[in-house]
Amino acid sequence: MSSFDEVSIAYDSSIDWAARLGKEMPFLLKCLPMSKRPRVLDMACGSGRHAVALAQKGADVIGLDSSIGMISAARALAEKEGVNAEFLVADMRDVEKAVKHKLDLVICLGNSLALLPTFEDVRQVIASVYLKLAPAGSFVFQVLNFEEIRKSGFRFFPTKAGTMPNGEETVFTRFFEHSADGTASSLVISAFTKIGSQWSAATSTQRVLNLNPEAIKSTVLAARFRSVDFFSDYQESPFERLTARDLVVRARQ
Repeated sequence: MSSFDEVSIAYDSSIDWAARLGKEMPFLLKCLPMSKRPRVLDMACGSGRHAVALAQKGADVIGLDSSIGMISAARALAEKEGVNAEFLVADMRDVEKAVKHKLDLVICLGNSLALLPTFEDVRQVIASVYLKLAPAGSFVFQVLNFEEIRKSGFRFFPTKAGTMPNGEETVFTRFFEHSADGTASSLVISAFTKIGSQWSAATSTQRVLNLNPEAIKSTVLAARFRSVDFFSDYQESPFERLTARDLVVRARQ
């Protein structure tokens, strides 16, 4: 398993998923059509928590992630919960090839869109999602609001602890190094895992694009979405660019 997979699984183990899904699922369900069994794609699905939760609500779900370790975890979760959901190892830039049918909802949460190498990749993914959506379909994604992050001087996330699927204790830390030009940041992630009486460490560094609302809006509309809405959270609070840590976007076909 790669260090990125190890860190990703440790991070997933540190999340209070009941609380997170409780906040996010009502908004996602609101984006689904009510007249049929909706088809949903979760891009960068991680361990499959959202995908499985949506499948439990009756959606036909595909989860896509480039991490073999996370897809294995997602398949195990679906089996444990007794739901039918398909999970594919694939890059979100290959969504047109990976997914054959039209979709009613595509989601990309956890700041995953900002982990693409370049803004041109972001443009390509947004354009590809538009082509995969059925009429009146929605693309919902969440990214960090780096205007607020940089203005507030935020760098260090709170340390988190959790338990790995095999019962091992884990401690998870993250911090940012911001570029001077404001276009990207480096996210340094460390996971400490206790195996028996010994601790091991895995570290990963990711480049994170500093996406801004203007660039997102122009890219979404250029991809021919008919509308785009910005929120500060999944409760649909109006987006406040100087105070909101998150930017939640709903683009409609």
